[in-house]
Amino acid sequence: MRRPHLVRALAVAMAGAVVMAGCTNDDQQPTATATVFSPAATSTAEPAATPTTEPSTPASEAPLPDDGPPADTAPFVADREPDTATASVDARLSPVDLRFGVHDDFDRIVLDLAGAGTPGWLGRYVEDPTGVAQGEPVYLLGDDYLLILVNGVVYPTEDGAQPFEGPRRIVPQSGGVVKEVRYGAMFEGQVEIWVGLTSDEPFRVFRLEDPTRVVIDVQHP
Repeated sequence: MRRPHLVRALAVAMAGAVVMAGCTNDDQQPTATATVFSPAATSTAEPAATPTTEPSTPASEAPLPDDGPPADTAPFVADREPDTATASVDARLSPVDLRFGVHDDFDRIVLDLAGAGTPGWLGRYVEDPTGVAQGEPVYLLGDDYLLILVNGVVYPTEDGAQPFEGPRRIVPQSGGVVKEVRYGAMFEGQVEIWVGLTSDEPFRVFRLEDPTRVVIDVQHP
């Protein structure tokens, strides 16, 4: 019977085909690709709720060491209504850092500023986060959204201005109500600070001096 010879002949032919498939012309090196599926490599984490291309900065779990608000707004006088203050006429301030910390009863965001004068602000809840300067959607983690417009600031390209060296996106690892903080666009003497929250809670904004800071506190549920 010649069937075994036929089997060996087919095996040799197949081996030759494999060898020829791995060869290339000229001096190119043979390449191969493989896809490996491993159950252990499968992630069970939920996908991000919103798209982003910016790197996130882990937030500190320790309370920020900044002072409390003025005596007439302590210990925690806050509501959900817009919060406003007027910048001084000589304000020429550079945002230089953005920080976050968790306290027992509230989350705190601090914008550090350098320069002359005192800042003002407008803080309010918004339904659909849209950049005031550019009119583009702002993607934030959370279910409710807070916008703080800090005014009295100058562009980094102006004479005497200092660069912003803080994070442009903060995603707390744990905490009370804040899910994400974003340093937004700057325009017409204002800079946008966006805050994504788990729920719309009372908030307050106040100013601290030496050094100049704008503080945003959001009460825990």
